[in-house]
Amino acid sequence: MSPPDPDPPGGPPGPQAPLAPLAGLRVVVTRAESQSAGLSARLTEAGATVAALPLIEMIPPTDSAPLLRATSELPLYDWVVLTSANGARALLDAAEDSLPDRLAFAVVGQATAAVLREVGVEPWLIAPKGNAEALLAKLAPHVAHRRVLLPQAADARPLLAQGLRVAGADLTTVVAYDKRLPPDAPARAAELFSSGPLGWVTFTSGGIARRFAELFGDEWPERRSGLLAASIGPVTSADLRALGVEPAIEAEQPTDEALVAAIVGRVDSPSY
Repeated sequence: MSPPDPDPPGGPPGPQAPLAPLAGLRVVVTRAESQSAGLSARLTEAGATVAALPLIEMIPPTDSAPLLRATSELPLYDWVVLTSANGARALLDAAEDSLPDRLAFAVVGQATAAVLREVGVEPWLIAPKGNAEALLAKLAPHVAHRRVLLPQAADARPLLAQGLRVAGADLTTVVAYDKRLPPDAPARAAELFSSGPLGWVTFTSGGIARRFAELFGDEWPERRSGLLAASIGPVTSADLRALGVEPAIEAEQPTDEALVAAIVGRVDSPSY
């Protein structure tokens, strides 16, 4: 009997490493370029091929005077309410990072809180579910007869401002920033979606969802059937449904980690 073949150099092969859960899957990330790094990194770690399609670009407000006036008067306010990291950055830039010690901050989620922590400010209140509804529910008992500043996007929903006024706040709202579609977005979308199903696309706001639909013009009713929409939360999901799209997944929390986990859960499900 001939002897067995010797083991190849380096010894016998070890066990194969398991495939990453999203291996072979393309996911299009539509967040602003300045805010997409965390989500893109987590998707890549899960094995996905990430394609960037920024559908939102932050720009200064048409009239910056109200924001500058409000930040010059910050010592007169009791509360500042921030509903996004963009709003927090715009406020800090206008105030040149100089914030009164007595000022209480209420924020919509951990990403917004992180912007304040970069300048050594700990929010007094953080909404537990990361949306305006949750922020209003937690903040309303504290604002009666208090001066409250609400810096927000030019297209902000009116819900929070209306609710704070009903709760008795002496409210000032100012536009802190505006948004626009990046000039190269249509050409980039044509490159990514020239044919076939649209596949997995992440949506982190209703405005992004609407901009995405507008890219397809008259073809949207036909193309949307091939979309696997990954929604950051219930408000974005409602906006997607208004566009005729039932989200493939909705994150349990409005975080990058939860959004990626929800995609992984769907891909791993027997019905996928």
